[in-house]
Amino acid sequence: MKRILIALLIFMTAPLGMAHATGYGDEKKTARDFVNLLEANNLIIHDQAITWTVQQITDRLANHIKEPVYTFKVYVVKDRSVNAFSIPDGDIFINLGLLLFIQDLDELSAVIGHEMGHCQLRHYSEDVASSKKITAATILGVLAGTLLSSKNPEAGAAMVLSSVGGSENIRLAYSREHEYAADNFSKEINIASGVDPSGMPRFLIRLRTFYGFSDIPEYLLTHPYTENRIMNMKEDSGKPAPDNNYWMLYASVVGLSLTESEVNTRSNHIPEPYKSLALGLMQTRIGKNSQALKLLQGVDLPLAYEYRGLNLYAIGKNAEAYAFLKDYAKSPIGMVALAEILQGRNQLDEAIKTLLPLQSQSVRVDYTLGTLYEKTNKPALAHVSFARYFYRTENSKACIYHIDEALKAKDLPKDTVDELKMMKDMMKKGPQNME
Repeated sequence: MKRILIALLIFMTAPLGMAHATGYGDEKKTARDFVNLLEANNLIIHDQAITWTVQQITDRLANHIKEPVYTFKVYVVKDRSVNAFSIPDGDIFINLGLLLFIQDLDELSAVIGHEMGHCQLRHYSEDVASSKKITAATILGVLAGTLLSSKNPEAGAAMVLSSVGGSENIRLAYSREHEYAADNFSKEINIASGVDPSGMPRFLIRLRTFYGFSDIPEYLLTHPYTENRIMNMKEDSGKPAPDNNYWMLYASVVGLSLTESEVNTRSNHIPEPYKSLALGLMQTRIGKNSQALKLLQGVDLPLAYEYRGLNLYAIGKNAEAYAFLKDYAKSPIGMVALAEILQGRNQLDEAIKTLLPLQSQSVRVDYTLGTLYEKTNKPALAHVSFARYFYRTENSKACIYHIDEALKAKDLPKDTVDELKMMKDMMKKGPQNME
């Protein structure tokens, strides 16, 4: 928690030129700092079983934007509140709670399109530029704070009122005009993409109905004017139409992120084979490998094959596990298992190649890469991987040691050097100065 507080302080008191972020270069750095802060605290999900569908929807919508301002990147956040938000540089964040709440992918597409509208129409930058005191970095610092330090896991990123310099209040909500414009933008690109535009009014109506007026969910706070927005859309809300892609996403979110009791409850409403998939994923997470294998045995889905491989590896059947993992492993945990099997076969370069696409996305990936680089006599890269590992596990002494050793190399890419210096700065200004 101490590192979190220092990180937020550094972020919110950034130099003014970067903090206002009204230019594209400044926006990119501010956004990168925000993402790095969430990454450092393990709040961003990298499991492709969850992220792939969300990014595919984003890419499809982006293909129908004329002269896009940004290259849109979507992140899934480990937060159970029903929320989505966007920041400068075209980064969009979807909370796990929203993925559990939607009832088909048209609703998700509508929400993503709405956030893309705020980015493409540069609403965020307009709001920052119109204020003499509020900066982009300060707003994002408050937003990060709600995600990082809230004691209530349901709180998430809501409309936040926070004192700045004792006088200025921050309101993380868009204006009425911006909300209408983003809704219309979403409707247009969804229609152009062949998506039913009824997703957004259906989503908002159910959200308001479900929560009532006394406990308004975060999405309605950060994206207000609900009734008027629904009327402005002039769309029949229709009925949800969940397809196989929706059930695949839903089963993945349920099986990979919820408690055993909640998985058991929610799985009763999931059709086969996705019900067995969700239960099999959950049984894998809690180490009941034999039960997981039984559940996944008849499920003809790529993710089921990956997790069959993981469970076979867990019980020591490496040859059988390899047959599945070499073709189906996509997640960090699956790729690490595959790399460890390759390492056992002394195929070290192949093991490294397997993990490279996932570096900095998982502490297990970073640690395994570090050991592999050591064994292949690549000390600088080993130090980089171990620095990332100890940074995310908050071991400042070990992290700084590996950073210093890595920086002795003269051929590291500039982005890597910048990353190491940022981590060292965070560690040096962190816990020891908070005692």
